[in-house]
Amino acid sequence: MPAALDGTRIVFAHEFRKQIGGKGFLIATLTIPVILVVLWIAIPVIRGLVDGDDAAESAATIGSADTAATTTEGSAADLPIGIVVQTTDLSVDFAQFPEFRVYTETAAGLDELQSGAINELFVILPEYVATGHVEHYFTDDAGEGRQQLRVILRDTLLGQTQSPELRQRALARPQFARFTVAEDGEIAAESGLAVAVSFLIGQGFAIALIFTLIAYGTILLQTVSEEKENRMVEVLLTSASPLAIMTGKVLALGLAGLIQMSVWVAAVIVVVPRFAGVIPDIGTIPIDFGFLLLVLAFYLAGYAIAAALMAGIGAATTSVTEAGPLTALVIIPLAVPFYAMPLFLSSADHWLPRLLSLLPITAATSMMLRLATSSVAPGEIALSLLLMVVTAALLLWLASRIFRAGLLLYGQRMSLRAAWTALRHGG
Repeated sequence: MPAALDGTRIVFAHEFRKQIGGKGFLIATLTIPVILVVLWIAIPVIRGLVDGDDAAESAATIGSADTAATTTEGSAADLPIGIVVQTTDLSVDFAQFPEFRVYTETAAGLDELQSGAINELFVILPEYVATGHVEHYFTDDAGEGRQQLRVILRDTLLGQTQSPELRQRALARPQFARFTVAEDGEIAAESGLAVAVSFLIGQGFAIALIFTLIAYGTILLQTVSEEKENRMVEVLLTSASPLAIMTGKVLALGLAGLIQMSVWVAAVIVVVPRFAGVIPDIGTIPIDFGFLLLVLAFYLAGYAIAAALMAGIGAATTSVTEAGPLTALVIIPLAVPFYAMPLFLSSADHWLPRLLSLLPITAATSMMLRLATSSVAPGEIALSLLLMVVTAALLLWLASRIFRAGLLLYGQRMSLRAAWTALRHGG
């Protein structure tokens, strides 16, 4: 066992250094952070130009008191916007703006919203200057009041105060907490954003898994095939067993891919919050870290299975040219859940998504999508992960046996009988 671990360590160190030492790895790793930083710099400039036009349009609209007054009984978009100012740190007189109807109590505004007298209701909370928090209530679809409120708060605060704190708040934009008001008066926090974020994370990791395999799985397959072709592997066998060689290669390329993805995720975590105040409501995006950990676990397990299959393909073929087309046998099963996306979105507990979540070859992407769109039983999650881990270990062991047999059949195609013999007697 110590000898096997030493062999794995030697192969792992060699493959890992070779992978991360290339310029291609560095360029690919830094691409996402650079794009995010460029967006961080560019978006404020673009929005500044757009907001300048919005401010002019808003000023023209605000100045048209007579026009606004005659449209309050038209469509929902023409109804007044309710406003409740709970903070004492602002000196904005919303009564001068015909689009707004001022209330002293939130309850009164909610009653008017429910009766259809106003289109939406905003409550500027007492801690607004410190946090920017504003509650936004609406019945069906939110109107355009947020943009109008932003412009009024910004222009009024910038024009009335020299306080650095208030000027910073004016430029930073409000942070809206959104609530829907049902016909019976029941108030519920809007969950659509949370669902959308979870779905994007799940789908993002699923797509990342496929791209990781296309990149690093293909590298693994090519490495195994090339080392067999040029007989380089015979040198490795003097220091490590076939299982140690396979394990070292899979772990090294997997770690390289994980480092690359970690840099991307870290860039998102560090840079995206800086967009708060640049992109509205980004500071209110909910993130479930338990969900993130589960998605990461399935990502790693999915990679282990697919990488072991890639290694086995490389071990069973005689050249890179022959092995290349066979990678589709690994990639296509991972993409199957995307073809059933409508079913995952509408009924994630249907028998087909559940079956795909338990089949090790499709479980990674299937479970990521199910976790993003529904609540999955803990027992089902544990069973799926267990099956994937066991399958990955078994496939890696089988690949090492085929690898040994492939060396003995150098230059010859491996038949099914030869593969079966290798699985029974290889070692």
